[in-house]
Amino acid sequence: MSDPKPERVFCPVCLQRFKFVPGWKEGDSVICPICGQRLRLEKTPDGWVGTRPEKGTDLEIRERSEEFARIRGYMFNEMKEEVLQGLIGKNKRFGDFYCPCRMMKVPEYQCPCQPTRAGDVEVNGKCYCGFFWKKGAAPSLVPPSPRAGN
Repeated sequence: MSDPKPERVFCPVCLQRFKFVPGWKEGDSVICPICGQRLRLEKTPDGWVGTRPEKGTDLEIRERSEEFARIRGYMFNEMKEEVLQGLIGKNKRFGDFYCPCRMMKVPEYQCPCQPTRAGDVEVNGKCYCGFFWKKGAAPSLVPPSPRAGN
């Protein structure tokens, strides 16, 4: 007999599925290991889905960008707050946190954008808009904030 297929959680931000960890239960808060989004777990007839508990708030994009940088070991440029304000402005105008440096408002360009999640920072030293940087790639970099409780 073959092993059962592992359960996965769908993330509505990066549109990817990640491994469900045994012991998680409905209502738990988890971090998507692909994009850094904090999600609340829901069990649906189609499987596990993460919902965005802080959807559309300034806190949501601040937490997501911090978690993504921490997961990947990236730094921020010295214009971190200005980029965050651009993301917040895009959310107010277009309904989500689209890259402030791209014209298209498509799911692939929700920050962190798909090219960034796919490795642009590793190849180029930074993401398209220069928000996320590889350590040592620029002189004035800002580390992610320490996680609460650490």
